[in-house]
Amino acid sequence: MSPRVRVLGLALVACGVLLAVLPAFDWFSADLPSGPDRLTGYGATGETWILPALGGLLALLGGRVAWMRPAVGGRDARRIGALVLLGAGLGVAWAARSAILPPVDVVAERIGAPPAVLAGDWQVSVLAPAWITVAAAALAGMVGVLLIAGRPDPPRTTA
Repeated sequence: MSPRVRVLGLALVACGVLLAVLPAFDWFSADLPSGPDRLTGYGATGETWILPALGGLLALLGGRVAWMRPAVGGRDARRIGALVLLGAGLGVAWAARSAILPPVDVVAERIGAPPAVLAGDWQVSVLAPAWITVAAAALAGMVGVLLIAGRPDPPRTTA
C-alpha cells in the first residue's frame, strides 16, 4: 500500500469540506446607492444547495480512500474515481455557473408596491469563495483521474 493513496484520500476530504462549507460565505458584492451589500452563495441563488451534498459525498469517498487505501488503477480505485469524477463534475458545473453568471438583480422595495428591478449600471462582483469552490471541485476531479488512471506502485523487493 502506498502512502500517496492516503494523501489522495485526505486531499479529497479537504476538497469535499471546502465544497460543503464555502457556499455559506459571501460570494457576491455590489455597491448600491444604499451602501455596499453582500450575498452568500445561498442568498444569491438557490442552485448552490447541491454543493454541500456533493461535498459530503466527496469527503466520504476521500475518507474511504484514505482508510482502505485501494491500489491506484485497481478495480476499487477505478470505481471510487468514477464516483469522484461524477461528483466533482457536477460541483464544477454548479459552482462555475453561479460564479460566471451571477443571478443577482438590484431590486427596489417600496412600501405598498411590488418589488421592481432597478435600471442602472450596477456592477456585481464575484468574491474569492466562489472561485475557491470551483477550484476545490476541479481539484477533486483531478484526484478522481489519478485514482482511475494512475500507475500502481511497483512491487517492493526485499534483499
